[in-house]
Amino acid sequence: MPLNHGRASHALFLRLVAERQPTLAVQLHDAAGPKPFTCSNLVGGRRQGNQLAVNPSTPLWLRFTGLSAPVSEVLLDIAGHPPAQVELDGRPYRVLRAALNPADHPWAGQGDYTAMLQHHLLRSGPVQRRIHLEFASPTTFHSGGKNVPLPLPALVFGSLLERWEAFSPAALSPDLRRYAEEMVAVARYQLRTRILPFKDSALQVGFVGQVTFLALNSDRYWVGGLHLLAEYAFFAGIGYQTTMGMGQARPAAAPQKTDDA
Repeated sequence: MPLNHGRASHALFLRLVAERQPTLAVQLHDAAGPKPFTCSNLVGGRRQGNQLAVNPSTPLWLRFTGLSAPVSEVLLDIAGHPPAQVELDGRPYRVLRAALNPADHPWAGQGDYTAMLQHHLLRSGPVQRRIHLEFASPTTFHSGGKNVPLPLPALVFGSLLERWEAFSPAALSPDLRRYAEEMVAVARYQLRTRILPFKDSALQVGFVGQVTFLALNSDRYWVGGLHLLAEYAFFAGIGYQTTMGMGQARPAAAPQKTDDA
């Protein structure tokens, strides 16, 4: 099968939304700027060059997220009443189930902007200066007219801040981007290059793996903001083409130390 189903996943998402809210589907398709949703690639097969090898008896999965109330409400309805079958890249797939709870699937979950802000910014006590992120699908950034497949702190947290500013009812300081650029370092990483083929033989170069970021001071507000954005990454994705399979990310456990650390 084709390795990249990101565009087909995006098309399926819009079809599912259009079946319930046609006007919203048109708005999502036509809107400029950050999109209030993400779509994953098809997950569960084994990569073989530029193809995906799958076992017909092994379930595959897709993941959709909503960053605004209208989109999230539609996704809740889809999950509560999933179709018996969907089409992806011209192939029919039987739908086994839909998951909303992390107990049912590690990439399922729900969150709330206000609750996340209160948890990270309004509580007292010390804050951990290390932030661990897992980049599960190829991630890259467009900066200065170039493709930047590197987890530079300003790009990672700047991407998340842009989405937070676009869709959250609770504002964060825009200076959080400057703090990430000037006061956050990459402490550890285990990364690999991944290339995704898109239409017309175009290729997107990205990275996958784990990164530990280190805040160079322990200011409660700024470091709390980084942790807030790291949690938001689970829903918002990071970087370029998050509506077509790229930039799927989530907070990670601290990496185990090795002899070459």
